Amino acid sequence: MAKEKIGYIGLGNMGKGMAINIARGGFDLTVYDLNRDSTEELRALGAKVASSNREIGETCDIIEICVVNDKQVEQVVFGTDEDEGVLAGARPGSLIVVHSTVHPKTCERVAAAAQEKGLDAAVSGVEAGSASGTLTLMVGGPLEHLEICRPVFEAVGANVFHMGEVGRGQVAKLCNNLMSIVNLVTAEEGLRLAEAAGIDEKQMIEIASVSTGNSWALRGFGPMRDLLKKALGD
Repeated sequence: MAKEKIGYIGLGNMGKGMAINIARGGFDLTVYDLNRDSTEELRALGAKVASSNREIGETCDIIEICVVNDKQVEQVVFGTDEDEGVLAGARPGSLIVVHSTVHPKTCERVAAAAQEKGLDAAVSGVEAGSASGTLTLMVGGPLEHLEICRPVFEAVGANVFHMGEVGRGQVAKLCNNLMSIVNLVTAEEGLRLAEAAGIDEKQMIEIASVSTGNSWALRGFGPMRDLLKKALGD
């Protein structure tokens, strides 16, 4: 098990499950989130709770970030008027890990500001994979930094891939998302055609799931449809 102190920022749909698995793995974990219910849930599992992003930087060796978008990643790292950010308090030798799905350039800026002590470790597997600890992690950054983080990554994921330089993990995640969304749209069109012909949607999903029309997108069709609608603002 890693001897490093782990900091985790962002206890949302993906982040909370990951942090729970890190806590259950017995790591020295400190968390920060604006949602008090989530932080208290982690406290009950033995995690410490920080009062700011800066405090995470001051007290932790591996700082994991799982927030919503590029803007939030930059606020967490570089600070705001209310919170100076992780970098203001980061200790020499600490590593910053971005799990959020963001632009590769965002991860490059974070790594440069952290004097190359940064990784992007994009995750795939949706909320269920986060809860079960079976995520796939696509990691960009120096291999020696990945090896430092590997015990923590293996607490949250079943598959860890080193993609090369910082930003490549995000590129791999975006390519994976593209393939997943194409499958989802294809399934949606097939189901619309079946419905127009009088075939029940649930029955068609059952048929395709045991036939050549099967796909990960089809097996998780309901949640994936909701996610796509949310992304499109539908």
